Amino acid sequence: MRPTFLAFETAHRALAAQQAQIDVTGNNLANAETPGYTRQRVDLNAISNSGYTTKFASSKFTGGWGVNISSISQIRDPFLDARYRNEAAENGRFNSVVAGLGDLERILDEVDTNGLQNEITSFVKQLQILSQYPTDTDMAMIARTAAQKVTQILNVNSNQINEVREQQIFDLDKIVIDNEFNSVVKNIAALNKQIREENLHGNAPNDLYDQRNILIDDLSQLANIKVTTGAEKVSEGLSIETLSIAIYDENTGRSISLIQNDLYNTLSVVRNPDDSSLLSLEINASFNAPEDYDITKHFSGGSIKGYLDLINGSGSYADSANANHNGFRGTLYYQKTLDTFAANFAHALNGLNTVPPADPADNQLFSSSGGVSITAGNIRISEDWLNDPGHITTSTNAGSSEPDNVLRMIKRLTTDTSKFFTDPSAGTTQVFEGTFTEYLASLTGELSLDIELYTNFQKTSDSVMSQLFSARESVSGVVQDEEGVKLMTYQKSYNAAARYFTVLDEAVDTIINKMGLVGR
Repeated sequence: MRPTFLAFETAHRALAAQQAQIDVTGNNLANAETPGYTRQRVDLNAISNSGYTTKFASSKFTGGWGVNISSISQIRDPFLDARYRNEAAENGRFNSVVAGLGDLERILDEVDTNGLQNEITSFVKQLQILSQYPTDTDMAMIARTAAQKVTQILNVNSNQINEVREQQIFDLDKIVIDNEFNSVVKNIAALNKQIREENLHGNAPNDLYDQRNILIDDLSQLANIKVTTGAEKVSEGLSIETLSIAIYDENTGRSISLIQNDLYNTLSVVRNPDDSSLLSLEINASFNAPEDYDITKHFSGGSIKGYLDLINGSGSYADSANANHNGFRGTLYYQKTLDTFAANFAHALNGLNTVPPADPADNQLFSSSGGVSITAGNIRISEDWLNDPGHITTSTNAGSSEPDNVLRMIKRLTTDTSKFFTDPSAGTTQVFEGTFTEYLASLTGELSLDIELYTNFQKTSDSVMSQLFSARESVSGVVQDEEGVKLMTYQKSYNAAARYFTVLDEAVDTIINKMGLVGR
């Protein structure tokens, strides 16, 4: 006969287990709308009834010893978490790229604003009027004013593109890196330390796990990260979870440590010493220092990658020998595209304004401020033309009043196919072939296509993110109807365990008060 009060211990464990089930279910219902909350469950296991492993060994069979509460755990799917965070990195990149390209579109817009193409058209129109009155000083003055507007719109567009780039640099440095990325990294490391302390004392810090998961999700929006969990054996029978996060470059398979338990590395933004137009990201390592502290090339996702594309993206002007250059058409690309237009525009009209064998430098229509190469930012009307509206050469025949040279300028600007070079005076590095109008149409067309492309990417990523979020919530989220059904089930189990106590009480009463009475 087994010990009488063993059954009471079994009943006690049953009541405690069902009470825990009811408490955890109630906690789930209470936090159904709490952001980042992960559904919890009570992990139960049956207690062994083998007499050989108990304090008072018995080789005979005894009844079940009941249930044991092993832990209260969260219900999460690591695979869905990884997929969601990988997609979050893509989504973060597309969001920042679309926002940056939108700023460029507002500068180079030729639909809602009177942009560069409109000023070129106006200049051509004034040249056509000048061709009808080639000796009229007033007409020459109006043509010069139209040309001056072309240079001014080039100056303004160049300055605005540079302002967009500087704004992107400021946002990346002060907001994304300092206030978001580094702050999140530090907070995750601090939570790792808290979680470790709680685990060492035998607690289940599920609320801290939720806070950490929210921060990891936030970090995945900023960069391409890889989360690795493991176990550290503290003592016999006690192992605690460890967590590490690294920037993971899928192209090279390289991992750069960010967080290892309570240790962390941060990032900083620096101007490239070899090329001030480029921006680099360097790691401030307190552990696992990489061989190269410049890790710019290892970002392949997240909003940080989007900012780097916009800031360092040089498109077809990219220098393949420089690792921090990339082929994205960012602010550097559109800046250099405008510079190429300005240089070729000035070179073409300056060449036509010079009558051979005169020195081209003696009869320029356009020049640069500061005596450097002509760019969109420094192009201006030459001092000679500014002082004398008649400085423009209307005819190549001395003493002739025919506007043959003005007509050549008009033809060159509207119909002549030209080769556009980054350095037109030397004829080096051809980047386009066509008319000036086609060049400008190509510029705005490329920007429109880029915006359309990345907007489509963004929408697709939003849809995938939504699906993955729903899939993750179906596992980790709280469904109130489901929890309500569980609550009723656990209540019935609790009542059954309580009824078991009553049965045991009646059995004990029979043993004590009713057994051994025969024959008295």
